[in-house]
Amino acid sequence: MKTRLISAILACIMIVSLTACANEGPGKTPDESTKDTTEAQTTENVTTEETTEPAAELAFNEDLLSDLGMTYPNIANKRGELIDFGMPSGGVAYIFENGFGYIWGTDDIDWDPELKNGDPYPVPPKDENGNYDFSNFSLPNPQVECSAIITSSADNLFLGLTDSLHISDIEEIYGISHIETGESGEFGNFCSVFSYEDKTIAVFTTEKEWITPNAIVTIEMK
Repeated sequence: MKTRLISAILACIMIVSLTACANEGPGKTPDESTKDTTEAQTTENVTTEETTEPAAELAFNEDLLSDLGMTYPNIANKRGELIDFGMPSGGVAYIFENGFGYIWGTDDIDWDPELKNGDPYPVPPKDENGNYDFSNFSLPNPQVECSAIITSSADNLFLGLTDSLHISDIEEIYGISHIETGESGEFGNFCSVFSYEDKTIAVFTTEKEWITPNAIVTIEMK
């Protein structure tokens, strides 16, 4: 089972909801009190109906999959500024502000001779603030297509995935075929491999037959 290793960026979202209740004031007649209570209940019901959000629709992120096989200039144009990089075995991963990790082989990189200096994995220089300066970073050949993608969260690929799903449910809902699940020592205890059209998807999980929203996923052409 072939896997790749790069750094992943994780995000956490907190949702806070507020509720309020009204107390009956003094000096009201029984009829007025009943009327106010009825109106409050009616208003509460309407508010609840209006603010209740529908359940997220489960769908496959075809937009993410469409990045696979694109060239670096096209991905950069689509996904924005280069913000980080990784060095998986045999390749370099480029991470964009509005995208994910995109991997090219070392032979596909236009190495800057001044940066390489005999080092097969040169890192970009840093600016005065200690941040990487990607203006002089070696980039992929503009004619070579991206060979693989990695995302730090499975719900980036499986849209609407908010809780753990069994492998059989993943197959049924998202229309992909499960190939195998085996032990893995990289991003989790297990790795479940799926097939979708001309792509192979590997999901790294802590439980053997369950896919969690925060599982790391790699995608590559077959």
